[in-house]
Amino acid sequence: MIEFSCPSCSKKYRVKDDVAGKKARCKECGAPMPVPDVAAATSEAAAGMDAGSSEVLTGSTPHFDYEISQRPDFALISINLEEGQKIFAEPSAMASMTPTVTLKAGFKGGLGKTLGRALGGESMIINTFTADNGPGEVTFAAGATGDAARYTLTGNSLMLQRGAFMLHSEGVEVSGKWQGAKGFFNGEGLVLLKASGDGEIFFNSYGAILSVDVTEEYIVDTGYVVAFEDTLNYNISVLPGLRGGSKLKTLFFGGEGLVCRFSGQGKVWIQTRHVQSFLSWANPYRPSTSR
Repeated sequence: MIEFSCPSCSKKYRVKDDVAGKKARCKECGAPMPVPDVAAATSEAAAGMDAGSSEVLTGSTPHFDYEISQRPDFALISINLEEGQKIFAEPSAMASMTPTVTLKAGFKGGLGKTLGRALGGESMIINTFTADNGPGEVTFAAGATGDAARYTLTGNSLMLQRGAFMLHSEGVEVSGKWQGAKGFFNGEGLVLLKASGDGEIFFNSYGAILSVDVTEEYIVDTGYVVAFEDTLNYNISVLPGLRGGSKLKTLFFGGEGLVCRFSGQGKVWIQTRHVQSFLSWANPYRPSTSR
């Protein structure tokens, strides 16, 4: 049996293997959805495992074969390309590659998308890796210690926090999306990254990644949000229960208490560590010099 979820509303389905590859329509939201093959459905289920799992994730897509190992602390993504296949990544993400792969750095997606990536905390340059001289392998690692996850886009969009994007396949575009006041008050920047199209995207976290299926409402501290599906609505607010003075301090100084309220149906990925919380913990231990 094949188990998969609607990419629009996340309703879960369980169908027979003989309908793999066919197109269907979601009974919940009416959106068109492809029925994945057995391998893709298995890897989709593996990508949603609980945080802390060290299991190696492997899968095969129309664009390449992949493996995510060394989870959840030092995730390493290995991409196996057939001759002629390509992968696009952040300039600092590549760890190693075989001699059969060539690298070309440049802008991608036009001026608007390029500037959008920069405003979203990513590089304006995108590296293109192509298996020009036969099959090849490229490995990728994030700058922060943590996990990595894969998501399949099927005409929908995925929103990513600053610094979360690692790499994507052909058919995917990554740009910035202006968030206005919602972006200002979350303390993470005015622009989120928006990945859209048809293909695969990989993203990373600080700490392990926990995948949560939202069906009504869910509250996450803004510093722990990694990514979420565009089927979810959200707004930034102060954590319920704070006193008036605490709310004012939180609002203007970015203290603990700002949360992201998600509503609707979709998936959100959260990380198990917060950079600012770690820095606050480590700061008292910094060596000091006295004059």
